[in-house]
Amino acid sequence: MSESQSDELRVLIVDDDRDDILLIKDYLLEGTTRSRTLVDAATNIQEARDRLINSRYDVLLLDYLLGEETGLEFIRIIKQAGVKTPIIFLTGKGDEEVAVAALKSGASDYLVKTNLSTEFLDHSIRYVQELARKEKERQDALAALQKSEENYRMLVNNLPAVVFKGYPDWGIELYDNKIEEFTGYKKEDFDSRRLKWCDIILPEDLQKVKNKFIKALKTNKLYKREYRIRTPKGKIVWIHAKGQIIIGQDGAIDHIAGVFFNITELKEAQERRRKAEKEREKVILELQEALAQVKTLKGLLPICSHCKKIRDDEGYWQTLEKYLHEHSEAKLSHGICPDCLKKHYKGLYKGE
Repeated sequence: MSESQSDELRVLIVDDDRDDILLIKDYLLEGTTRSRTLVDAATNIQEARDRLINSRYDVLLLDYLLGEETGLEFIRIIKQAGVKTPIIFLTGKGDEEVAVAALKSGASDYLVKTNLSTEFLDHSIRYVQELARKEKERQDALAALQKSEENYRMLVNNLPAVVFKGYPDWGIELYDNKIEEFTGYKKEDFDSRRLKWCDIILPEDLQKVKNKFIKALKTNKLYKREYRIRTPKGKIVWIHAKGQIIIGQDGAIDHIAGVFFNITELKEAQERRRKAEKEREKVILELQEALAQVKTLKGLLPICSHCKKIRDDEGYWQTLEKYLHEHSEAKLSHGICPDCLKKHYKGLYKGE
């Protein structure tokens, strides 16, 4: 929007006295510093309502007396129709009670008709426009906050985690009912303080949890913890907790903002993998030990029935010693059996 457009003023005067309309219009146009001032008028409620619904106005100047009806009734009508145009209520001298009633009904300001002037009108118009601008900002902020809260709720509801607000006494407040899926306990058990979070942590894990919290308190106020809890039925559930410790102005712990994740399936998968790896290592070790005992020779070996030479794959006959040396990891040492000793070395043989 250009500067000239932002300083343009569109006014609707609602008054059943045409002379008053002309007078008010003169005040509006006389000595104005605005780039453009457009003034429309209506002399009855129906005409005024139609104009407000079908056109855009920056300000409505509304007289109290409108024939058989009043400006107060008109305020009610247009508010019900959702019209948000700022209203300056015009009253007669001594009508302060009426003016107060108009302000309570939704008018932004009021002026006494007998005291009207260009300066008073201009000041009042700028005042109600500023009020309208601030009200719009407030409404926009509220809408944004509501949208943000809706998005937050949607995020919390869809997270595979439990969002919590914790306290130094181990009490917690929860934002949804997923805690029952995680722990088997109802949200009301924790909200009512009948049950505190430390009550369900396994005793052997509790001190470790406390130590992590103390360490975070002494450093950056952030912590991550993994520990086990026990459900009402005795089932063990692994929890991964992430949180931030919030310190109050007095230096004490105000609360803890955090989330709980159920990591039981992850832990069980890790344990299965650990056992599988251990079993695999055992099998590999057994195979290595077995392979160390396995000879590399296999299949049908052609061997001479007299000299005991072996024919290799290329058709050459080799001594047994040479063939074993080339085709196995066996190491040979030479000796002589009793039969050969008797046959070839009779002089050395001392058998029975």
